[in-house]
Amino acid sequence: MRTALRASGPGIAFPPGLKAGIPCEDQGMGGHASYVWSYLQVMRHSGILDRIAGMVVGVPREIGGLEPGASPTLAEIVLDVLGGRDIPVLGNVDFGHAGPNLPMPVGVRAGLDARRRTLSLLEPAVGPRATTGPAGRAR
Repeated sequence: MRTALRASGPGIAFPPGLKAGIPCEDQGMGGHASYVWSYLQVMRHSGILDRIAGMVVGVPREIGGLEPGASPTLAEIVLDVLGGRDIPVLGNVDFGHAGPNLPMPVGVRAGLDARRRTLSLLEPAVGPRATTGPAGRAR
């Protein structure tokens, strides 16, 4: 699993000044449903889920325990870990390391409307490239 607000692996790098965010979770390929639950629990216990404004969850691909008809489902795992938090959750979004591989920029303001099933970038993901003059001085 990868999120737009953390590095890979269980160590989470959440920007310290960030008051709210939208973790984008890409389960990638391989692994097991228990890994998804564990990563979400790390986010919960570290306080990240108390500071987010919404969550986007990718399409599970080749994850043991999440096959069609399996229980619990990915939606059940996510909602269980979120508890009673009243935040929008958008699931089965094709982005990340598997499938269509739609990149999700890190640190860009985004809008999430779960009712309309939309995720919008509210600012550019890239900016103009800085050029430098002699000896690395900006022009």
